Amino acid sequence: MKLFQTTFNPRFIPTIRDWAQKTNLHGNSAIIHIYAPYTDKSIYYKLDRIQKILNIELPGVPIVGCSAIGEIINGSIDYNECVITLTVFDDTSTQVKVLSFYDLNKDFSQVFFDIIKEIPDLKGLEIVCANSDVMFDKASHTADSLPDNIEVFGAIAVGDDDNKPFIFTDDNDYHTEGVFLVLYSGKELHIQTNRMFGWKAIGYPLHVTRAEGNVVYELDGKPAYDVYSHYLNIKKGPNFFYDALEFPWEVQVNEETVYIRHAKSVNPDGSIVMSTNVPVGSNIRLTYGDPLRIMEHTKQAGQLIRDFAPQAITIYNCFGRKLFWGEQDNIEIVEISKHMDAAGFSALGEIMRFKGKTILNNLSIVTASMREGEKQELDHIEEVSNMASSSMPITARLAVFINTITEELMEKNNQLNDMLYKASHDALTDLLNRGAIERLIYETDNSKDWFLIMFDIDNFKNINDTYGHIEGDNALKNIANYIKEKIICNEGIECGRWGGEEFIMIISDRSSEYVKTNAEEMIKKVNNLLGIDYELTISAGATMHQKNETVLQTITRVDELLYKAKNNGKNQLCSDL
Repeated sequence: MKLFQTTFNPRFIPTIRDWAQKTNLHGNSAIIHIYAPYTDKSIYYKLDRIQKILNIELPGVPIVGCSAIGEIINGSIDYNECVITLTVFDDTSTQVKVLSFYDLNKDFSQVFFDIIKEIPDLKGLEIVCANSDVMFDKASHTADSLPDNIEVFGAIAVGDDDNKPFIFTDDNDYHTEGVFLVLYSGKELHIQTNRMFGWKAIGYPLHVTRAEGNVVYELDGKPAYDVYSHYLNIKKGPNFFYDALEFPWEVQVNEETVYIRHAKSVNPDGSIVMSTNVPVGSNIRLTYGDPLRIMEHTKQAGQLIRDFAPQAITIYNCFGRKLFWGEQDNIEIVEISKHMDAAGFSALGEIMRFKGKTILNNLSIVTASMREGEKQELDHIEEVSNMASSSMPITARLAVFINTITEELMEKNNQLNDMLYKASHDALTDLLNRGAIERLIYETDNSKDWFLIMFDIDNFKNINDTYGHIEGDNALKNIANYIKEKIICNEGIECGRWGGEEFIMIISDRSSEYVKTNAEEMIKKVNNLLGIDYELTISAGATMHQKNETVLQTITRVDELLYKAKNNGKNQLCSDL
């Protein structure tokens, strides 16, 4: 495969004709990408001219493009020039297909899957969206349904309030909403995706307690702006964006989904407008941008790309990352594309599927490297290291010092939490142990009504004697799992193992009828637990704490009610409610 690159300049027509002469476009697939500077006031006129020329000189070759900034050509950032690339595939089995969708109200997944069923050897999916969360959500959901061996990559087109982001394909219309998808397939086609962050997390994790879309209102129940004012002394005002850009957030949704978001502005109520959505329930940590660390991360990713030996690289560089580097904004692009054919653009978000999840990244670089056939070794590059520890500024050393202390404290805190959990929970059932549930009962707020349900397994000794102690333990765990999944997940209800096969449950701020109904329902459900091949039943007692009695008297009464249920035939509730 070959990657041809040019800008829209006075020699554009001769250049395109030269491309046509050098390539066989009759038996081979090809695709044209156009990256258009979004601030150019005459951009639509230029694009019309470019596409007209391309359609004449390279007829039948699909065209896709978008608004951009910091267009990348020949492995370097260019400014305010339309970049045009032609990718030509040598292997006749390699095919390229373009799909475009512009209606926000329509689900295009079925159309997409009907098409890919007819495409053998699908290797990659490129996604480019105009600035629409709706379209990205639809495209990413569709992409996540693809097999794991298919690489997914792309970006969000660039724009602002005065110059709307746009995308376009062969229809020659410029769409400010929508998405285009490029499907790459072929037996000999190989695609590798990489992403580069390099931001270092600092401080303790904070929980996102209130957010809506890309507006975060609260972290740990406090105004989100406090994280910048309290820890970093970053003031509200016109410089907030640039000051906060050096301290983006690492957002952790779960163990496998982590990405970067940066703050754009602060609202009067202390909420923060972020670069892209931040989900409620996720955890965030502040990060800082140490140029040495970022470059080290980029060099490592660049080596992975070189090891892949690509014939062409598309680079999706974050606009915010470009701003972070300032006058050195070309440094990472040059590092990634050393002696390799690379083009692309700076975007408002970089798309890549990672561990089965298509993620919209910020402040990152995403690359899509392609080659046909077996890899050919690239020329060796002598590395000149400028990363010596002596070059580390004192601010970076202080950040390392603070971060190391924080991580050590977090580790100790996690160890302490683990010890406290083990001290308060029963090892077999993972319910509260006798001491913890008893403390909870004695500390209950007596200004509200509260109830106790005590229950135990009927004929538990017979289960142990007949089926063995392992099966007895299994019976206890099955009942405990049911309690955790169906009952104590509700607010105001706690349960613990009282001893042996006996359990106790405390329910606060409920009616007598609620307690009695749920106790009876629990007895019925235990009779039908899955994984039990013998008769398993429980007996239970239920009572309400009276205002004029001690907690011990309530516990004694519920214990008596339990044994009354057992003496009356078992598998039943005895209650004074």
